Amino acid sequence: MFTTLRIRLLIGLAPLLALVVVLGVWAIVMFSRLGGNIDVILRENYRSVLYAERMKEALERMDSALLFALGGEERRAREQFDANRLVFEEKLAAELGNLTLLAEGEPEMAADLDRSFSEFVALAERYFALGAGRVEERRRLYFDRLLPTFLSLKGRADDVLRINQENMEAMDRNARRAAALSIRLMALALLAAIAIGTLLALGLSRSILRPIRAVTAGARAMARGDYDQLVPVVSRDELGEQAGAFNTMARRIRELQAAGAARLLRAQRTAQATIDSFPDPVVIVDPSGAAERVNPAACRMMGLAVGDGSAVAWTPPPPIREPLAAAIRGDGDYLPSSFEQAVTLRDDGQERSLLPRVLAIRDEHGDPLGAAVVLLDITRFRRLDQLKSDLVSTVSHELRTPLTSLQMAVHLLLEEVVGPLSPKQVELLLAARQDSERLVAMVNDLLDLTRIEQGRVRLDLRPTSPKDLIAATIERFGAQARDAGIELVRSTADGLPDVPVDPDRLAHVFDNLVGNALSHTPGGGSVRLGAEASGDAIRFTVADTGEGIPPEHLPHLFEKFYRVPGSPPGGAGLGLAITREIVAAHGGDTRVESIPGRGTTFTFTLPTDPGRAGRPGDEDATP
Repeated sequence: MFTTLRIRLLIGLAPLLALVVVLGVWAIVMFSRLGGNIDVILRENYRSVLYAERMKEALERMDSALLFALGGEERRAREQFDANRLVFEEKLAAELGNLTLLAEGEPEMAADLDRSFSEFVALAERYFALGAGRVEERRRLYFDRLLPTFLSLKGRADDVLRINQENMEAMDRNARRAAALSIRLMALALLAAIAIGTLLALGLSRSILRPIRAVTAGARAMARGDYDQLVPVVSRDELGEQAGAFNTMARRIRELQAAGAARLLRAQRTAQATIDSFPDPVVIVDPSGAAERVNPAACRMMGLAVGDGSAVAWTPPPPIREPLAAAIRGDGDYLPSSFEQAVTLRDDGQERSLLPRVLAIRDEHGDPLGAAVVLLDITRFRRLDQLKSDLVSTVSHELRTPLTSLQMAVHLLLEEVVGPLSPKQVELLLAARQDSERLVAMVNDLLDLTRIEQGRVRLDLRPTSPKDLIAATIERFGAQARDAGIELVRSTADGLPDVPVDPDRLAHVFDNLVGNALSHTPGGGSVRLGAEASGDAIRFTVADTGEGIPPEHLPHLFEKFYRVPGSPPGGAGLGLAITREIVAAHGGDTRVESIPGRGTTFTFTLPTDPGRAGRPGDEDATP
């Protein structure tokens, strides 16, 4: 017969449930009885005690009223007597109506109290009828008749009070005895329930936990890699079904293991062979940052060795530690493109420049599984770039002297030192002077850019107010902007800290950016110069309302000699490259955003911490 686990649990718990029901019913009856006794005490005896206390108090005030009459306070005595008479009669009536469950003898006491009070009232009326002038007769009546009657009434009230108090004490003792007996019986019943429940729980848990423990032991063995597990099926309930399902699962896993071992090994070897085929270093890390797979180039350059397939601890080069941690967290890939972000490693005694690329590895749900680190060898490209920079530096330096001589010769000719000039000759010489000045400016820009790139420029860092930097720029370009009909707008936040900068070099940055903005903004437009706090840095902004830059040109703006097609003639495409290098030398970064037809915004940040100044930054172009 098939018995479900639920039925087994109900059968095992039924006796304990019945015992709990019996205890509950018995506790309800016991508490009802105790509550009834307490209710009797409060409802009957306690009320009688209150009535007796109020009657005694009213009786004493009535006696005081009689004494007031002897003292000549006739009106006051009468008012007090009548008022307390009503109180006494009210409480006496209440006492006579509260004789249902009173102690033995209390009805007779209450009746006697009623008769004595009627007699006392009659004597008091007689007392007041004598009038205030018959003091002696009143005194004799008070001491001979009223006072003994008053004392008798008070004694009867005390008897009612005493007998109710005794009855309350007796009922209280009975309630305490009943409560003590109930507590003992309840304790015994609870002990019996605990003993029975413990026995039932032990028996029931043993019958349930035995097959569960068998399944658990089998699962742990399978977790250790031992898939040859068979759990005995000892019942036909859900636990038996669980054991049977576990046996089926174990058999299926053994079949899958046998079928997939060769396929898994082939996939692992294929992946390793693919990684090994890369000439550049490749490292695959797990979520903890340990290296799982490496290729020979990574072993050779970084000293890694992963032979048996197990992960080994790996400390990546400092420049890629944070990007690698971010990729493992799932924050995104790290794909730099600048030579300044390359790392240097040694390979066979030679230094190699490697551009790191960190790619996050995720499962089908997007959860991070690790990351792949690829170090692209850019040594040859960097050497070519260095060779190009050296060539440009050399050529620029060699051109500077003859250009200076040519510029001086044109100047002497214009001064007519060698003789008078015709108007046509003056026009040609002026054009030659303008072209020579443009060539000298280009050569100077090339030399400055080369020195900055090679780190041969020493910055004279001084704490400078951002407002002063912007104010000086507006002062330099104020006349040019007014002539062009362009408004220069200053927008700086209050309370900005000073930034450590080289004022002369930074003036070159503002000159390039503001000069470009004025050149590309039509009359009636505006150029806004702003500064605001951005974390531990100051963000400077130069925004114009000009023609804007097409999105496809933005990523190349900071490249040397790059000029947007259609730009006004006269530039060499070096201003923004120099701007980027100067900002990077200050430890900042440069960005640009532009919307064609609406304007362009150049932004660069400078750190406020002097310790960060001089570190290279990154450039970014965002359409």
